Amino acid sequence: MTSSLGGILLDFDGTLTKPAIDWEVMKTEMAFDDDTIILEYLETAPPDRAREVAEILERHETDAAHRAEANDGAHEFIDFILGTGLPHGIVTNNAMRHVSVMLKRIQLSFDTVITRDIGIWKPDPRHVILGAEAIGVPPADCVFIGDGRLDMIAGGEAGMTTIHLSEHPGPRCDYRVARLTEAIPIIMSLIR
Repeated sequence: MTSSLGGILLDFDGTLTKPAIDWEVMKTEMAFDDDTIILEYLETAPPDRAREVAEILERHETDAAHRAEANDGAHEFIDFILGTGLPHGIVTNNAMRHVSVMLKRIQLSFDTVITRDIGIWKPDPRHVILGAEAIGVPPADCVFIGDGRLDMIAGGEAGMTTIHLSEHPGPRCDYRVARLTEAIPIIMSLIR
């Protein structure tokens, strides 16, 4: 965990937005029955298979973008962050073309948004490290909040304090909260 808090990074889908992709349905359409990391698979799959999987992914992400809703407490949490003056940003495995649509729908804006368009993505810790660099804060002084296993892997390997947004037990993390606003007292304790 960090010794001092300098900045906050957030995952996007399922963290600032309500979960909108049915991963089981999408992976069934892709003929995946395991924990295949789709973006990694696309890099090594035969071209025809990669195109098929990419088209399914694009259809589900586009649909989710057009149905996006702010997660419970998202606006309250962002208001809190703005009040602290801490540098902050988004690090997401989604593409900017979808994130832009969703940010508009949920009426939030961010100066720093790191997407998979840079060519790396979580669980690669370099993805969140680039987020830390973008907000000008050493990774060890960042909190990373996300709802997924890959979020916690990337944040943990980058040396960040990790907060898993989930009502259920899950991956290794420093803190687990059921609602985004439950992270506020944690962050306040780390600022002091």
